[in-house]
Amino acid sequence: MAKQHPKTIKHRFVVGLSVIMAVLGMFFAVVISMNLRNQLVTDTEHKASLVLSQAEAVQTYIRHVLRPSMYELLPPDGFLLEAMSTSFVTRRVMSDLNAQGDQFRYRRVAVRARNPDYEADAFERAIMDRFAKDPELTRVEEITERDGEEVFVAAQPVRLEASCLHCHGDPAVAPKALIDRYGDKRGFWRHENELVGVDAVTMPVAGALGQIKGATFSFVALFALGLGVFYLTVQLFFDRLVVVNLRRVTDVMRRYFPKEVGEEPSEPPGEGEIEEIYAGIEAFASRLKEARGKIEDHAEDLERTVTARTKELAREADERRSDVALFVELLSILNMSQTRAELLTGALARIAERFGARAVAYECEFSGGGSVSWPPGESPPPPPAEWRKLVAEDRLHLTGDAAFIPVRTTDVSRGLLRLYFPPDGPGPDSEAAELYRAIGQQLGIALENLDAINSLLGQNALLGSIFDGISDPLALVDSSFGIILANEPARELARALQQELGDAVALPPVAVPGAPLRLPPEVFGPAPGDDAASPAAMVRIDPTISTIALPDGRSFAVTRYPLASPAGQGGRMVVYARENTAERRMREQMRQTEKLVAVGKLAAGLAHEINNPLGVIACYAELLRQNETDPQALDDLAVIERHAVMAKKVLRDLLDFARPRQASTGPCDIAALLKSLSRLFEVQGQARKVRLETSIAANLPVARADASALEQVLSNLLLNALDAVSPETGEVRIAACPGPDDDSVSILVSDNGPGIPPEDLTRIFDPFFTTKEAGRGSGLGLAVVFGLLRDMGGRVEVENADGAVFTVILPACGPACQEEAS
Repeated sequence: MAKQHPKTIKHRFVVGLSVIMAVLGMFFAVVISMNLRNQLVTDTEHKASLVLSQAEAVQTYIRHVLRPSMYELLPPDGFLLEAMSTSFVTRRVMSDLNAQGDQFRYRRVAVRARNPDYEADAFERAIMDRFAKDPELTRVEEITERDGEEVFVAAQPVRLEASCLHCHGDPAVAPKALIDRYGDKRGFWRHENELVGVDAVTMPVAGALGQIKGATFSFVALFALGLGVFYLTVQLFFDRLVVVNLRRVTDVMRRYFPKEVGEEPSEPPGEGEIEEIYAGIEAFASRLKEARGKIEDHAEDLERTVTARTKELAREADERRSDVALFVELLSILNMSQTRAELLTGALARIAERFGARAVAYECEFSGGGSVSWPPGESPPPPPAEWRKLVAEDRLHLTGDAAFIPVRTTDVSRGLLRLYFPPDGPGPDSEAAELYRAIGQQLGIALENLDAINSLLGQNALLGSIFDGISDPLALVDSSFGIILANEPARELARALQQELGDAVALPPVAVPGAPLRLPPEVFGPAPGDDAASPAAMVRIDPTISTIALPDGRSFAVTRYPLASPAGQGGRMVVYARENTAERRMREQMRQTEKLVAVGKLAAGLAHEINNPLGVIACYAELLRQNETDPQALDDLAVIERHAVMAKKVLRDLLDFARPRQASTGPCDIAALLKSLSRLFEVQGQARKVRLETSIAANLPVARADASALEQVLSNLLLNALDAVSPETGEVRIAACPGPDDDSVSILVSDNGPGIPPEDLTRIFDPFFTTKEAGRGSGLGLAVVFGLLRDMGGRVEVENADGAVFTVILPACGPACQEEAS
């Protein structure tokens, strides 16, 4: 076999790989040895912990169970060492568990031990010193050397408790049996929590460490054997897997660069591969250098050509950007201009800047249109005589120092744009004819748009005036009922709804600055295009008209007109609201009046038919009571008379309700009447533990009413208020003030009771309707109130505001009323 070349790639690869494998083998051997040693330490720690835990359990049992039991059985000075000494019993038990001493060695030692056999040696004293220096240290666990042998030591300190001082304190009080056995010199005069010794468990680990070393050496030997086999395998396959392929690379170099690489190598394959590959790559690099030189020369020529063309294109691009910027600025000037003069002044200055003109002028074709020029204060030359013909024919005219550009849209001629250039300049560019035409067309479109915008603004202002002049709320809303356009009454209605219903519906608070106004769909019905009814109980909706009722008593008839909206804008509609509060109240009063008339006729007939039999019953009950002596019979007659009286009261209410009255013309002093009622009902309020408050305005006008009828009305309302409130915390308030109109008076009777259920608010004035328990009310009191006020020309309203609030509104007694009364 030929001698291998010292620089073969195979040799270098195998040597390097062998070094790496050897380093890995040593690394794994160290890791295995450390892992086995850690495992040994962990297992030994667990065993030592079990031994110490068992010893501690025995000591705890003796200290807390066995010793107290022995004290109860033995005489006062008795002491049994084999059952009451924790050290004695622990040593015996642990020695029996490990009689051979080959698994572990347990020692409980102390300094100045009572039994000299268990005096701590130097090794154990060193452990005690560690516990003394660090009071927080509760256990020592480590592998160390003792008596020339590697062992694992686990130790914990022994500190005396208060119960231990009986045997280790003053020898004068120690048990006699203990003194007789050990004397009174050693193991005494200890104090509580004193460190006196250690519990130590020693376990031999030399054998286990030897096994670990043997296992590590075995692994190293097996790894070395495997490394040798691997080395031989690499030697066998390296030529086939690597050297042959490298040879193919050199053959490629030689095929394409035969002069530079040379002839076939004299050495066998696999030897000198690096030098051969290096020679091939060097030849390849030489060819690349030559080619790169040619490419660089060509690139320089190409760069010069590209630079020249780029400058030309940049100049053209700058011109195009200037043109685009000019058109954009013309649009911007249009957006900011309000008049034709503003538009033309700004546009002429920008056009002059773009084309380098010394003066620019615009002639309007319309009669009286005049002209606008730039710069201000200078008069440009007059336009040519045939300039109107140029505009009509849409013909661009260029001279040596001027350009005449027709300004027109598609079918409308608007004027002539004149550009005057400096005499010593290049003049107008004949190649920019299309640009000149585009400028004229753009300026014409801008003027046309400005005229259209001004016309739209005028129409919009006219429509806005008409829109704002409508007194009823009118608004244009989007699909979410956001206000797009609204007159002031509609905005006031939206703000009122936001204030009154902001907690009940999804509306932004009014206090937020800039919050958009929005009509609540919960009140105004379904969104545009949605026929579903609103869930709000206060709204009754048909497909086009809704009636809304606000908490302040106002109501509106709302008409919705859906609009056809452009795609992407959602449904829109016009909302028109007309206040019908007075109409609704009039209808309710008419309906209530019709009910009362019908029920009154029925009540009058029933009262007359029932009154006579009740009179007979009451008369015969009175006769029977005068001739009866049996107490039980007298009690039964009293029940008959009481219920007959109650029935007569109901009949009297029916007659009062049904009997027609002549309305009084007044006048009635409300203040005097309320003071009288206050004194009367204050006694009832004190009896029921209810507070009664009276408030009378100073400028209260005289009412046009029947004093006796009004007293009956207010008495019924006050009695109902007293019945509604709770004792101790109840409050009833009566107040009088000028009415909402200048010619009316308002009397408010309110309480802090539970109020009236919302579903009963429309029925409480119906005859025989009552919310009281059976037997406590006939349901005629509020019906009588309604009828009496109707006869006097007044009305009564009810609402809930922290309780029920009844408002009596009476007409004021003017001069004519007072003259009639006098």
